[in-house]
Amino acid sequence: MSLTPIELLRFFLEFIVLLGIARILGELARRLNQPQVIGELFAGIIIGPSLFGYVFPQAFRALFPPQGPQGLLLQLIAQIGVIFLLLLSGLETDIDIVRRKAKPALWVAAGGILVPFTAGYGLANLLPGALVAHPDARPAFTLFVATAMSISAIPVIVKILLDMNLMRRDIGQLTLASGIINDTVGWFLLAMVSGIAASQHVPIHSLLISIFGTIAFAAFCFTLGYRGIRTLVAWIDDYFGGESPVLTTVVLLGLAGAAVTQALHVEAFLGSFLVGVQMARVPRITAVVRSKLEGMTLAIFAPVFFASAGLKVNITQILTPRLLLALFAVIVVASLAKFAGTYAGARLAGVKHWMAISLGSGMNARGAVEIIVATIGLQMSILTTSMYSIIVIMAVVTSILAPPALRFALRRTAPDPDETDRLRRQSFEERSFLYGLRRMLVPVRDGRNALLAAGIIQRLSGERSIEATVLQVQRAGERRATESDGGENDQHADVGGVLGQRFGRQAAGDGAVNIEWRERRVEAKPDIATSILAECERGYDLVVLGAARGKIGLGPFGDIADEVILNSPCNVFVLYAPQWTDGIVRLERILIPTTGTSADLRAAEFAMSLAKGAHAEVTALYVIEAQPLSATFSSEALDVRAMQSEENIGWHSIAEILRLGEAFAVPVDGAVKIRTGNSVGSDIVQQAHESRQDLILLSAERRPAGGELYCGRTVERILRSSRCPVGVLFTEA
Repeated sequence: MSLTPIELLRFFLEFIVLLGIARILGELARRLNQPQVIGELFAGIIIGPSLFGYVFPQAFRALFPPQGPQGLLLQLIAQIGVIFLLLLSGLETDIDIVRRKAKPALWVAAGGILVPFTAGYGLANLLPGALVAHPDARPAFTLFVATAMSISAIPVIVKILLDMNLMRRDIGQLTLASGIINDTVGWFLLAMVSGIAASQHVPIHSLLISIFGTIAFAAFCFTLGYRGIRTLVAWIDDYFGGESPVLTTVVLLGLAGAAVTQALHVEAFLGSFLVGVQMARVPRITAVVRSKLEGMTLAIFAPVFFASAGLKVNITQILTPRLLLALFAVIVVASLAKFAGTYAGARLAGVKHWMAISLGSGMNARGAVEIIVATIGLQMSILTTSMYSIIVIMAVVTSILAPPALRFALRRTAPDPDETDRLRRQSFEERSFLYGLRRMLVPVRDGRNALLAAGIIQRLSGERSIEATVLQVQRAGERRATESDGGENDQHADVGGVLGQRFGRQAAGDGAVNIEWRERRVEAKPDIATSILAECERGYDLVVLGAARGKIGLGPFGDIADEVILNSPCNVFVLYAPQWTDGIVRLERILIPTTGTSADLRAAEFAMSLAKGAHAEVTALYVIEAQPLSATFSSEALDVRAMQSEENIGWHSIAEILRLGEAFAVPVDGAVKIRTGNSVGSDIVQQAHESRQDLILLSAERRPAGGELYCGRTVERILRSSRCPVGVLFTEA
């Protein structure tokens, strides 16, 4: 069976109308400082039988016929929107916060289920018999209404949190965790009530499969599932490259998770959420990939989902005093019971008053999930069409009331100092150069220098995970020698293994970055530098190179390293070591020369991260290039003022690095000195020697000069005369 041309045309028109009006009203709501979801829900009400269908009934039936495949197609798109929305919320979930909030989340969820269920059961017994499908269905009716009262709508809650920029706040994470528990238990209750209504007994067998199957799937996701996802995404990125294949993989994995929980007779969005939480920890899933998923979800699928939810509201069916009174009672009892239960659970868990009110406000949204519940009740002949409309209207009204109530409560919620510090740190990290470093490439030719560079990088700090790939580039002859004599003729053959043994199993502690070391071997085609640059095109954020004094050619770091630095599409960090020190660089004091440029600040961030991971001290140095005071056309007063101005600029540059030190909680000492030697580089080296620095870390530009890499006189002077290792960071403009 296939769609006829007229059915296909009608579906296109339905989709255009729903998406267009939902986006227009969503943007209007946003401009009125309201969450977009309110406008999207109103779009469905306006287009639906309550307004457009009432004023133009023939046009409405022509566009949205009660029978036909168009409704199923819209339902399918709406369901995909829910899955994508929960997949996106999983990617935004901070699992550490959820773990810390597990206890209050359980209390909030318990209160948010028990109190509404009890209140709904009592109200259902008082509702008129005209709302019950037939007299014998009253017991199933009361259980069904009680269950409907207790379920929240995670898709609506997630959209509200995203619209109000609350997803990363404690209130957002606690609401999300509580809502997931609430809805999962609610769907188990619905399965039990539906089984009772259908067969007059509790479906124990299927209920146990749903409960234990969901628990087993969640345990799998957090263990073997995470490792499998990370391996699969890495393989896709390695062999296909680019953001589109990774985005496709993210979508497929989200749909696969949804299929698993759907097969367990639990709502599909739970599976996509669990998979999304795991993918949030995968370094290869970059901010660009997340942004593309967010744009696709929030701009297309989610608006259609919320508009189609509002489309099912028909206010005209209940325009009688008796039914309006029943509607009012259902809305009031549902809202107050959910709020009271959530508030009580939060207070029992030790949550403060206004924070508990915020939770009660956010958890009160029902949305389209309640509409699904009402549809099941209508299909099973438990609800009449009037009661169906009452539940649907209650769902939409509570979803519309939740955002302003939440906003009102949040204005009176005192900020938590720990949360404020965390949000400030996250905001700083997102703006920082280091936050985007998720994949590093460590090419290996001289194993000693690779060990030195890797040892430095291992000390980066930050609450994130970085994937480091050790790239062994071998000529064909070297490969054959390695295979024939066990590697004795190739001193570089086992460097990857040494790196893995020395650093790969090292547990990240004291705020250190969790670096996962991988090994990759390629053959030099046509030469080593070209092979390294080809690998750089696979989406790495940083290339880490080692160089030594004995390897210097015409350029500062040697022919291979110079070519990689000049042509790399990503950032490059070079560790230049005067001598080999058994693969370990002592890192207790770091010197940062600065001139106040943005490139110097990025290098300073890099140094601060290293210092924090190694518990090192940092010295920031600004050297003034003093000119002779006896210039021909200058006066002593002008020279003094110029010197004072230069000194002020120097201290301003030092102040920027001091602020970075505060952000990283690293002790920083600053100094501004007038040049005393024959070059600035000489003074920097002298300062490093006198203060016994373990590392000089500075930035440099990639400037070709006659086909060779030129880093400037200061950098080259430091490289050629420093007694301690020198780290040079080449960043993208």
